[in-house]
Amino acid sequence: MKSNLQNLMGSDLPVGFFQVIHDKLIVGAQPSERDLFMLKSYGISLVVNCIPEYEQTCDEQALVSRLGMEYMCVGFDRASGITIANAEALMATLQSCANQSTFVHCQTGNRIGILVAIYHYFLLGKPEKEAISEGRLWGMRDTAAFMNIVEESRQ
Repeated sequence: MKSNLQNLMGSDLPVGFFQVIHDKLIVGAQPSERDLFMLKSYGISLVVNCIPEYEQTCDEQALVSRLGMEYMCVGFDRASGITIANAEALMATLQSCANQSTFVHCQTGNRIGILVAIYHYFLLGKPEKEAISEGRLWGMRDTAAFMNIVEESRQ
């Protein structure tokens, strides 16, 4: 199925927090069954779930498989999983599926956004404000978690 994500660039998706990052990547919050149907209709072929299994409330893998999409779970704990190593792991995962139309999500988008900000600051060497801006684009709302890691690195 050809991706329709280019049609969504710069537009608001109709449900929850969903953000088109580029023509093959959407980031968002925990999708409902309806959301997954919608994502499939836009050409998403891979769902990457960043919620650890013990935090999940449904069998998302079964639903995604029934819809004919691929599924990957790379759960990062919302407290102890916010690390530089996990930021690098998330970006490596996304790079490995760069040729597929992908939806990556956590509970609200915040966890992914923080990991992206960490990646940009620590691994790409971007200035703090630029890393925060990128993290916000990806769903970060809690800049305190990011700033705590930055402050710890300065000590």
